[in-house]
Amino acid sequence: MKKAAALLMMPAWLLFAVPANAGTATDTLAFGRILVDFQVESNLAIRWYEKKATELKLQMEAVNRTLEAKAGRQNARRTQKVLLEKLRLMEQLDLLESQSDMTQLKIRYRKGIDLIRVIYEKILGLDHHFTGLHTFQYISSLSNPHTYPEFAKAKETIEQNQNRRYSMRLPALLDSNPLVSGTFTLVSMLLGENGQKAKEEEVEKIACILDFTVRMNGELNTIRNETEFLKNANQQLKEDCQRLFAEYAKAAGYFVSLEECRKNDDWETLLTKLEEKMEAIENGLVSDEGPLLSLSRELVNIEFATQRVADFIASYSGFIGQGQQYYQKFDGIMSAYQHEQTCRSQLPRSFDDLKQDIAATIDKFQNTYALPEIQGSRLKDLMYGTLSD
Repeated sequence: MKKAAALLMMPAWLLFAVPANAGTATDTLAFGRILVDFQVESNLAIRWYEKKATELKLQMEAVNRTLEAKAGRQNARRTQKVLLEKLRLMEQLDLLESQSDMTQLKIRYRKGIDLIRVIYEKILGLDHHFTGLHTFQYISSLSNPHTYPEFAKAKETIEQNQNRRYSMRLPALLDSNPLVSGTFTLVSMLLGENGQKAKEEEVEKIACILDFTVRMNGELNTIRNETEFLKNANQQLKEDCQRLFAEYAKAAGYFVSLEECRKNDDWETLLTKLEEKMEAIENGLVSDEGPLLSLSRELVNIEFATQRVADFIASYSGFIGQGQQYYQKFDGIMSAYQHEQTCRSQLPRSFDDLKQDIAATIDKFQNTYALPEIQGSRLKDLMYGTLSD
């Protein structure tokens, strides 16, 4: 009798007792649903195999009692028959354990596909969010005094009132430097030919502009640079996810890119490839000729692929946490300008727009892109197959 024929097969309905998330909306609730379904499916399979293993162990105990009862009796043929039955039961137990491991691996792989899909959609959403931000335009406007109408008007007045004999203009290179240009304008006002009162009035008109642009210049550059860093890091994460999928799908014999699979909604083909691959591996591992080394390697590749999904999602979660910290720092920077109330009337609309962008992004990181469901080691336990009831 072939080993494969003796294998106790798990009913197909059990693997699909909980629907896969192939068509589920990719939001935070979908991610949580995947994890719940993941654990339910895994536990259903475990319980089915435990039930079958218990039945075989009971039969084994009966056989052992029979052997003990026949100990010392001269009935070699009967004893041989009982020993063969014991060997058959031991073989079935080994095969049942092997199939249980295969089933758990298949569940983990299928759920890994769902997890990659959800994370990729979140990365794309974040990419779209960064593209839609006007952070750089706002900062360029806020940090350059030339963009403030009052400053431009004051500078024009100074140039008109300068004593032509002693007048001096900044070179274009320096005039384009906000800090140098602002300082030059202020000095020109103070050294101008107007009376003391007129000078004070002129300086008062641009005092808030100069205070804000000089005091906040470094902080605004920090926001600009770190926003660019986060945007580039998200792009890198997107590319990493595409590479992960390519390696993940290759383990199942599927060689279509993530973008193409997503565009053509080809997920069912990937799942079919997985079923075919696992069936071939399972049949090869329990054949009369014994397990083939190449099939064992393929099984290891699938196992390793599922573990890489857990590692990638941990990286994604770390990036989201970093983004939250950055934007909370940006919010603190914008709120820390000590003369905001005094200078509010002279601050451009882009000041409030930038604050609103920062607040909206904090909300996005916390409520759209964060994955509170995977706090601790829960996800790794699932993907590594070490989570108990």
